[in-house]
Amino acid sequence: MVLVFGTGIFLTAGSGFFPLRKVGFIIKNTFGKIFKNKSAFYSAATAIGATVGTGNIIGVSAAISVGGAGAVFWMWVGAFFGMMLKFAEASLAVKYKGGAMVYIERAFGGRFFAVLWSVCCVLASFGGGNMIQTNAAGAVFEKCFGISPIFIGIIIAVFTAAVLFCGAKAVMKTSSILVPAMALIYVLGCFGVLFIFRENIVPAVISIFESAFEPISVSGGIFGIITSKALRAGISKGTFTHEAGMGSASLAHSESKGKPLTQGCWGIAEVFIDTIFVCSLTALVILSSGKVSAEESFSSCFGFFGDIFISASMFLFALAAVIGWAFYGEKSLFYITKSKIAANLYRILFCFCAGIGSFMKLPLIWNITDIFNGLMIFPNLLTIIFLSPEVLKITYKKEERR
Repeated sequence: MVLVFGTGIFLTAGSGFFPLRKVGFIIKNTFGKIFKNKSAFYSAATAIGATVGTGNIIGVSAAISVGGAGAVFWMWVGAFFGMMLKFAEASLAVKYKGGAMVYIERAFGGRFFAVLWSVCCVLASFGGGNMIQTNAAGAVFEKCFGISPIFIGIIIAVFTAAVLFCGAKAVMKTSSILVPAMALIYVLGCFGVLFIFRENIVPAVISIFESAFEPISVSGGIFGIITSKALRAGISKGTFTHEAGMGSASLAHSESKGKPLTQGCWGIAEVFIDTIFVCSLTALVILSSGKVSAEESFSSCFGFFGDIFISASMFLFALAAVIGWAFYGEKSLFYITKSKIAANLYRILFCFCAGIGSFMKLPLIWNITDIFNGLMIFPNLLTIIFLSPEVLKITYKKEERR
C-alpha cells in the first residue's frame, strides 16, 4: 500500500496533477480519436478488458462488506493516484517497445528482475486472471439457474482458446468489440437499478464520505485512520480491480503504434473507466438498494430478468479478463523462454485451468494470487521511480519543461 500509494502521489504531484490539468487533452486523445488511432484503442481495449473483470462486481461487494461504505471513498483515492501509475506503464511500454519486463531490463541493465516479474505475471495469470474469474462467473450461474459451474468454465475456455490460437491481432480485435459491449450492457443495467432507488442515491453518497474515516483503532487520530478497515479494503480491492502499479497492462499497451503520451492518456482513461465509473456504479447499486451484493440488488429489482442480467454481465466480464490475462501470461512466458512451443503449451494449460477453476474452492488461489500480484508490484514500481524523469518529461510541453 505504501509503495503503490506513495509512487502514485509522487508521479501525480510531479506531473503538476496531469490528470486534472489536462482533462480536455486526455479526452481528445483517447475517446476523441478512437476511430483515427485504432492501434491505440485496440491496445487499450485489451488492457481494459483484462482490468474490468468480475472484480468490478464481486470485488466491490467484498470491499463494502469488509470496510463499509467508506471503502468506496478509498477506492476513489487509490484510483486517482493510480492514474499516473497506469500513465507511466503505458507510456514506457510504447517508448521501449515492450511490456514491463522490457523497461525493467533497461532500467536495471540485466534480466534478473525482468524475469522475476515475468514469472510472477505468468503465475498470477492462472489465479486472478483466470481461475478466480471463471469461478465467480460459474458461482452466479449455479446460484441463479442451477447450472453446473464446470459448464460455464468450459464455455469460457473454448472461447478463450479460439481467440488465443488466432494470435495477438485476434485478441486485440475481440477485446475492441467485447469491452464496449459488456460495459454498455452493465452500465444500462446499473442505471435501471439506480432509477428505481433514486431517492437513496444521495444518502448512499453521504454514507461513503461519512464512514471513510471511521477508525478501528482505539487510539484514534492519525493512527486510527491509517488502520481503518475502510482504507485497507478500499486500497487493496481497488488495486485488484484497476491493477495500477502491477505493470500487467503494459503488455497490452506495448502493442500500440501510437505515441507514448497518447498511450499514457489511455492508461489514465483505463483507471477512470474501471474504478471511478464502473466500480462506483456497482457500489451505488449495492448501497442504494440496501443489499449485500450487486447480484441481490439486480434480482430484487428485476426478478428473473435480474438474474439473467447479472449472469450475462459476469460471463462477459470474466471472458474479457481471461482473454486479456492469457495474452499477458503468454507474452511474459515468451520473454523468459523465447519458445513458441512453450507458448502453445501455456495456452493449453491456461484453458484447462479456466475449466477446473470454475468449480474449485479458491481461498488458497486468492492468497497465492495476492502474493504474486505484490511481487509484480515491487520491481515494476521501483523501475517507474527510477525512470520517473522520463515519465514526467512526457507530461510537459517544451515551454513547460523550462
